[in-house]
Amino acid sequence: MVTLAVGMLVITLQDPIIKSLMGDYPVTEAVLIRSLVAMPIFAVLIWRMGGVRVIRAGNTRQSIIRALLLMAAYTTYFLAFPAMPLADVVALYFTAPLFVVLLSRPYLGERQSLSRWAAVGVGFAGALIVAQPGRGGVGLAALLPISAAALYALAQLMARRYGGDTSATVMSFHQNTVYLVGAMLFSFMIMPFASAPGETGSLAFLTRAWVMPDATSLVLMAATGPIAVVGTILLTKAYREAPPGAIAPIEYLALLWAACWGFLFFDEVPSLATLVGAALIIGSGIFAITRGSAVARAIT
Repeated sequence: MVTLAVGMLVITLQDPIIKSLMGDYPVTEAVLIRSLVAMPIFAVLIWRMGGVRVIRAGNTRQSIIRALLLMAAYTTYFLAFPAMPLADVVALYFTAPLFVVLLSRPYLGERQSLSRWAAVGVGFAGALIVAQPGRGGVGLAALLPISAAALYALAQLMARRYGGDTSATVMSFHQNTVYLVGAMLFSFMIMPFASAPGETGSLAFLTRAWVMPDATSLVLMAATGPIAVVGTILLTKAYREAPPGAIAPIEYLALLWAACWGFLFFDEVPSLATLVGAALIIGSGIFAITRGSAVARAIT
């Protein structure tokens, strides 16, 4: 499970970078630059695997659908950064294992035990504690990382269902290509509705007009390219090969990294509500993923 542990560390390095840029650049610009930088790296990896024919091998259609889900998931995830502390975003995002349970029945036809449904309920109670709706917490903004978690869970179920015929590198290549094309298309679509300069918040982060980045910002955005390549390949490989009982506990290392990055770079200290809610989400998520054969079959 070293692959998953390293993958979680690498992929979380994107978070403080994107959060630091959210006040000046739109999320689509950051995603496009990240994808452009990553593309030559993927091209070399694909060439070493056998060239263009490798891209066409496997279940390309499902791989592209999965990539679209992940693009929606990560964009929604990044949009939560202006609205709440980094640790809160990641804590709510880790309701994903609970969505694996919820989606396993309609998607794979798997029945779940009463205890597992109880674990899902406890986990979402933890999400409510983090969000604190109506009590000065993050409120409705919590729907952003929770929605991202649902999309991410479905995408990973697809990786386990259809990924046997497609390598982790090829799936990650499709993902990067969809990110690149999707960011460009979306930017053209929303150009007439661009936010006014100086506006802040999640909507502005999505619709802000593109500007030429300064040298420091460009280097930071470019750095997310190799981070994305290494991180997505490691995570895709882990999800395709790892037993579910080993996945959940290691995944939650991302909460530790998020708290560290939030404190080091943004002076964010997790609140008591975040710590309590995160503990409930972690405990219920580990229980839901590791207990019983039904969920094990759902993501195998």
